[in-house]
Amino acid sequence: MSVISIPGNIIVINRGDTYSFDLDLTDENEQVYRLKDKDALYFGLMDPHQMFEDALLKKKFTVEDYIDGEEGESTVINIEIKPEDTIDLYPGKYYYAIKLKLDHYDDDDEHITGVKTVVNKTKFIICD
Repeated sequence: MSVISIPGNIIVINRGDTYSFDLDLTDENEQVYRLKDKDALYFGLMDPHQMFEDALLKKKFTVEDYIDGEEGESTVINIEIKPEDTIDLYPGKYYYAIKLKLDHYDDDDEHITGVKTVVNKTKFIICD
């Protein structure tokens, strides 16, 4: 899986500000991937040496979070960092990662499970 729409992937925000970006998933063949059934996309914000599972902030997105437009089903999920997500964090360097947890059945009724990293640990800088 790869991600589109985060320029340079580094995020810099002021503490307590709102920040959002649209996420579009593609598979290894550059085909658009849309979450299915119980699939979930996770955004995690971590201290430099913190594991994803222990993230300071974790947001979960499912098939219900797609931004559907007038032209039918969208492939875009808007990830929003709200003021309350960062207001109590000290200014400095953090990291974020985005992971996809697969949990659906394919056309052959085979259960597809697993975790794929969409964005590896990348800088997330909070300014005062």
